[in-house]
Amino acid sequence: MGQPPFDPKAVVTSWLTSFANALQAKNAQTASESISHDGWLRDSQVFCWDNRTIQGRDKVYQHISQELSSKSFSNFQIDSRQFLAPEQGQVGSSHEGVLSGFLFETGVQWCQGYVQLAQESDGVWRALVVYMAASDIKDHEEAGRELGHYGGHTISWPTILDARRREIEVNPHVVIIGGGQTGVTVASRFKQMKIPTLVIDANPRLGDPWRNRYDSLTLHTPRMHDHFLYQRYPQNWPFYTPKDKLANWIEHYVDAQDLTVWTSSKPVEDSCPIYDEDAKRWTIIVDRASERVTLHPAHIVCCMGTVGKPISPEVKNRGAFKGIVLHGSQYKSPLPFTNKRVVVVGAGNTAGDICMDLSTCAGAITLIQRSESTLVPIEVARAGLSRFWPDDGSVPTEIADFKASSTPINLARTYSKVLKAGGGGESGKYAELYKGLREKGMIVNDGADGEGSYFQVLERFGGFMLDIGCSKLVISGRVKVEHGVEVDELKEESVVFTDGSEVPADAVIFATGYHSINDDLVKIFGKTTIDRAGKMWGLDEEGELKNVYRPTGHPALWYCGGGFRDARHGSKQLAMQIKATDLGLRVG
Repeated sequence: MGQPPFDPKAVVTSWLTSFANALQAKNAQTASESISHDGWLRDSQVFCWDNRTIQGRDKVYQHISQELSSKSFSNFQIDSRQFLAPEQGQVGSSHEGVLSGFLFETGVQWCQGYVQLAQESDGVWRALVVYMAASDIKDHEEAGRELGHYGGHTISWPTILDARRREIEVNPHVVIIGGGQTGVTVASRFKQMKIPTLVIDANPRLGDPWRNRYDSLTLHTPRMHDHFLYQRYPQNWPFYTPKDKLANWIEHYVDAQDLTVWTSSKPVEDSCPIYDEDAKRWTIIVDRASERVTLHPAHIVCCMGTVGKPISPEVKNRGAFKGIVLHGSQYKSPLPFTNKRVVVVGAGNTAGDICMDLSTCAGAITLIQRSESTLVPIEVARAGLSRFWPDDGSVPTEIADFKASSTPINLARTYSKVLKAGGGGESGKYAELYKGLREKGMIVNDGADGEGSYFQVLERFGGFMLDIGCSKLVISGRVKVEHGVEVDELKEESVVFTDGSEVPADAVIFATGYHSINDDLVKIFGKTTIDRAGKMWGLDEEGELKNVYRPTGHPALWYCGGGFRDARHGSKQLAMQIKATDLGLRVG
């Protein structure tokens, strides 16, 4: 007789039983021994009210043991939901193993986890990765839908909505600064968590930062990755979302989710918000369409994006140039550049898109690539995202977000290095593309060295190109490349580079990126407050985002940012931290 069929559920059951018994017995040593010697624990508000990533059994033991005596664990069970139930699959970069979700409780939380198990040389199944995340605070769970009629069918919905909004406007518990896709997503989560929230946005219309960008812009990530919380795009929505549709959707979303938003509103420039540590309230003065309004929220959440003002390099004799000089943020359409000789400075997403746009009607186009950069074909990025968020919508968005968050960022970085040979990059199916670019003088890498586009987004939100066609223009010669130089000087009808070379030009477009949002935060809150809070964005030593959707160094001041997934998933983490603070479950 042959061996019985492999049973992933039996493997998970055995491991989970041992792991759960150790935690319930408050035995940190035995619990840590359930994890591989170099394994990982990603902890989201279970052992501490923060997001932490711990690598190595000894460090996992130290992290667990610090808090285990004050924690109670119970009701561990395998998660039987589709896409989370035990399954055989790839664990790590090359091992076949078992993956599974699981559920459990602490004394004050409902929690969920995800484990990646591999069988080691001694025959024991141990966790390469364990993700443990709080999903709700008991008795303060996320609200569901309302019944839809009020006062025994005697009070109209507009009356209810108007009363709710007036109450929030007078006494918001939270003020969110910024009404882009992140701000409204966080506000929608807070509403469901019964956290009264007012969003203020400086623009006359929500979505204007998207609406005002170049006409042809579409998102470079697919729609399934870019859904809004609670509200997916329609089934016939474009695969890549045009920027004007996104801008209008933000307005529609605010209406559909019944959010309270002030447009043309921002913190006044002559008075920084002040936090009273005794009263645990802020005083913030808002310029609402030129009217000063003083508010006293318990928390302020900054959702202003991750980048600030445009970077426009200083060049000699700029005034001597007869043509057009602008930053990429000011570029709208190729029509003003018809038959003109254009120099585009930069080699990131914006530069590539602008070159594509200009190729329809401009004359000569020269791309200035100052240093080696990462270029990833859009198909590669699409395939990577589709693993978690398939376009057929078969995987619920919240499950896709959870599973994508279960792998530590630093571990994902090592995977990209190991998988370089088979990743479809320089040594794979796109080898000829990279070779062709180098032959034309554009020095690029495929990002498979652990410094790819995903990690560049997390570390500085730029420095890469998701290629939608610029590479073909370079290889064909339609776009010329000057590599390893900077613009040194402008003459009447030409650009001079730092190596002394020169090209004729009628226009120069600086697609040179943006300053950090931290400069804008200092302008709003003052240097003392932001120095205490810490900088926003980037990765810490553990591979967690710095101060984003987690406590900053300043009480009741929070940062949010990143992409759609970050806002959907992180908004719940942040809402629970605010609830925990208000309930006295965490201090800070």
